[in-house]
Amino acid sequence: MVLSSRPVEIPAELTKTVSCSSEAPGALMRRLETEGATHLYVDGGITIQRFLAAGLIDELTITLIPVLLGEGRPLFGKLDKDVKLTLLRSKAYDFGFVQVTYSTR
Repeated sequence: MVLSSRPVEIPAELTKTVSCSSEAPGALMRRLETEGATHLYVDGGITIQRFLAAGLIDELTITLIPVLLGEGRPLFGKLDKDVKLTLLRSKAYDFGFVQVTYSTR
């Protein structure tokens, strides 16, 4: 599922497995639940911000890559309120990445 406020052209060979929606996070979640979805992977800065703001993220996995950027955009943008996180697990990889997973509940 691709979320976009603009029309998205999906290549013909992917139309059986990829779809597009412009639904709000809550409406999309309700629809997908009625279709049998039990676990969704949400990615992309603005999309994650919208799902966080709607209180629809149960678990958050962040991968830290050892590069300091001179400038950039905030990871989650402005939030209306703090989101308290509880560490569930962490894993360090030999090549330098560290992945942490938190619960938002």
